[in-house]
Amino acid sequence: MIEQQVIEQFKQAVTSSDAIATSRCLDEHPSLAEQINEPWFAFDTPAIVAAAASGSRDVVDVLLAHGADLDAKSSWWAGGFGVLHHDHHELSRYLIERGAPVDIHAAAALGMLDTVKGRIESNPEAVNERGPDGQVPLHFATDRAIIDLLLARGADIDRRDIDHGSTPAQWAIDNAAKCRYLIERGAAADIFMAIQIGDAELVRAILRTDPECLQAQVGRGRFTSGDSDGGHIYAYKLGANTRPFYLAVRLNDAAIVDLIAEHSSPNQRLLIACVQADRTAVRRMLEQDSNRVRSLSPEDLSFIADAAWNNEIEAVRTMLEVGFPADSRREDKDFTALHNAAMRGNDEAVRLLLSHGASTHLVQGFGGNALASCAWGSVHFRDPAGNYAAVAESLIQAGSPLPGQASGSEDVREALVRHGVGNAPEA
Repeated sequence: MIEQQVIEQFKQAVTSSDAIATSRCLDEHPSLAEQINEPWFAFDTPAIVAAAASGSRDVVDVLLAHGADLDAKSSWWAGGFGVLHHDHHELSRYLIERGAPVDIHAAAALGMLDTVKGRIESNPEAVNERGPDGQVPLHFATDRAIIDLLLARGADIDRRDIDHGSTPAQWAIDNAAKCRYLIERGAAADIFMAIQIGDAELVRAILRTDPECLQAQVGRGRFTSGDSDGGHIYAYKLGANTRPFYLAVRLNDAAIVDLIAEHSSPNQRLLIACVQADRTAVRRMLEQDSNRVRSLSPEDLSFIADAAWNNEIEAVRTMLEVGFPADSRREDKDFTALHNAAMRGNDEAVRLLLSHGASTHLVQGFGGNALASCAWGSVHFRDPAGNYAAVAESLIQAGSPLPGQASGSEDVREALVRHGVGNAPEA
């Protein structure tokens, strides 16, 4: 039986795209090669699929040389992923040359029109066949000819995947050309799509037919994953808890922001101005109603936490200046602005929040305070712009409770050890 430590070393080598370390693990531990197709990686994924997803041809070649199966798929409950179900299309074509099987989903993603046509001719039901995450071919297709073929053969344009409960057009919200084309072909449009693709007229039309659409929020109502706990695809592509006005401001689309403001309540207009860090507009609104901030709901006040997560330092500063409580959060145990800034390694935001009384003691739903969030983020999130060691130092100087053992990235661990925290095995 393989020791867990050996498996972890192998996983680290593969996920780090380190072909030399991967080869060394397999050479030194022949039993690894015997179980090379085990679903040891995230989402019950075998090594060859994990390597393909990261785009590492060198690691893929090492794994194939040691017997990895190109037919292997993840064991993910909603639908398994194979070596071709990723965005590295050059690598996919190489793997096809090496013998990787091409299903209709991979063929649709790779623009292989004749292959898609052949799959449908042999099995007409394939147009709505479930694949990775329970997606159908239309979720994968980007080529208009393939989209047209699928629709002509009966593909359901609004078929939702199983894991995220999201339509092909929703999955394509970060691919404006595909999203627009699906809408042209009859896909149901929503307010987030209209804002993301910058279509002011579509925003206007949606507002006209659904005035309540501005109350929409990612993770609530229609924008959840239904019976699955996978989360709506917008949570990954737009951000959890995103609301329409926040998306419009973030995209800096003045015409759409103005259009939304026209249809917004006074409180929403204040939030828009805060997120824009438009101090003149904020001051004007508060002159008209000095109690406006106090009338905001916990949900509204929690936008300071979202701004911190998005590194929008001036928005955070504006909200603090007008009286947003530094520790605002939607519900008890949700992340505060300080938790989010610490997880992103944003020392400027952390120091700003601390200067306005943010608590270093409050814990989020996973049981960690801001210092624990910093340590976790330094390893698992690793914002390239972050300075996690500086954040740790700021939090400690502000009186943060210290953990029993040092954890996090090397520089965070060093900061903790300097303050008397015992060292622990590396995270």
